[in-house]
Amino acid sequence: MMSMRARCALFGIVLAGAAVTPALAQDAPRVAISTSVNYSVGDYGTGKDTTLLYVPFTLGVRPLDRLWLSVTIPYIYQSTQNVVLTGGGVAVRGKGSGKLARPAGSTTESGLGDVLAKAAFVLVEEKDFGVDLGKRLVGGLFGYLGLAYTFIGDPPATDLRDSFAWSVGAAWAVTTPLSVFAFLEGATAVTPGEADPLEIRVGAEYRLTQALKLTGTVTRGLSDGSADWGLSAGLALRF
Repeated sequence: MMSMRARCALFGIVLAGAAVTPALAQDAPRVAISTSVNYSVGDYGTGKDTTLLYVPFTLGVRPLDRLWLSVTIPYIYQSTQNVVLTGGGVAVRGKGSGKLARPAGSTTESGLGDVLAKAAFVLVEEKDFGVDLGKRLVGGLFGYLGLAYTFIGDPPATDLRDSFAWSVGAAWAVTTPLSVFAFLEGATAVTPGEADPLEIRVGAEYRLTQALKLTGTVTRGLSDGSADWGLSAGLALRF
């Protein structure tokens, strides 16, 4: 198990699209099962790179037309103890005492992270889309906007703050099974004095079948609050 983890719950308000990846399907699934492999490298302003491997397993259900509920259990690997990965982002360990104090020696850690519970409610609905809603701009071009608020618990002797996140981007349906997308994403830092995360993410989504899709992304950090680079590959089943 990871030596210091924060329990958290996330409530997302989707204004005009999905906050993670766009979906151009015309169906309306009620259950979603997904997993992905997320690899990133960055120093987060510490002067020493940390490699993070984050593999979440998520089960989501849609009890109401505009409401999604999901639970995520992640596996985490990190190459140093200079940072801590929370449900609201990466917290940088500093000098001093307490759970967020940087250890004298830097070693690798791995194990299961705490459960992340998420609720997402769609405020603006576009009937031509499925559950991941957005706004058609022109032809096969769609715009997306997402907002989210993460409640993060405070383990003893820590000072973690809740995080507000936003995402804005666009997707283009190249062919029926293939779409490409680009997002600019930001959030407020989870620890005092840390830079707010800001990054750009581009990728593609390929629908293997009506219910199964494959997604790949490349991420470039634009601030010390984000990883310098990141790669992700994911698989999602919806029915």
